[in-house]
Amino acid sequence: MLTREVETSVNHILYDVSATGVLTITINREDKRNALNAATLLELEEAFASAARDARVRVIVLRGAGDRAFCAGADLSELNAQDSIETSRRQFDGIARVIQAMHRASAPVIARVSGYALAGGCGLAVAADFTIAGENAVFGLPEIAVGLLPLIVSAPIYRALGSRKVLLDLVLTGRRVDAREAVSLGLATRAVPDAELDHELEKLTSQLCELSPSILRLGKEAIYTLCEIEYDTALKYLREMIVLTSRTQDALEGVRAFTEKRKPQWRSD
Repeated sequence: MLTREVETSVNHILYDVSATGVLTITINREDKRNALNAATLLELEEAFASAARDARVRVIVLRGAGDRAFCAGADLSELNAQDSIETSRRQFDGIARVIQAMHRASAPVIARVSGYALAGGCGLAVAADFTIAGENAVFGLPEIAVGLLPLIVSAPIYRALGSRKVLLDLVLTGRRVDAREAVSLGLATRAVPDAELDHELEKLTSQLCELSPSILRLGKEAIYTLCEIEYDTALKYLREMIVLTSRTQDALEGVRAFTEKRKPQWRSD
């Protein structure tokens, strides 16, 4: 396992940075199946903001404490206590801000999913750049059973699915899918036996840490933009992005290293 260099706990969130630059953000409410209350959402947002300022961070892993649940969604006891439209707006805006923070993060974000990833937790898992699931993982949007709808998290989920019919099936029936079906639908990147989940995660983080941080950042930006614009505009945008990418110091260094048959020395910025 990776050796931890820093470990701090702020209420419901753990923020750990390894010596190799892997930041692990843990939702630390295991007794509540890592449910999202207002304080947890605020701390998640602050954790991603801290990551953006932390020069050591090369890769971000988002996980839940324990293996019973990645995140079971909103804390319904807190949700039921809201007494105005404005407090409800603040609560639901929290999940939107966290999703936006994940997308804006320059480092790749990997969701490590073990157990339940339901409702808002499903949204967070799917919103990550990579979603690695153990075979015991369960994805779903069960809100309709309690008279709610997963409307905010439908945005990243629809982006991942690319299918109105599949999204309607998940939202309007509330059915749950296992890890293998999640991969086939596009909700997860890959599914592995539970015993191999951490090994698969470490293999991916190690691979990403070997790559250029600046090129990873540009690649993430390009793909997210590509998914939101029409085809002819996308071709023009991607042409400009590859021109920009090809002139970066890391691209020049990567080509030199390839021709000289050596390992590239990436810039840290």
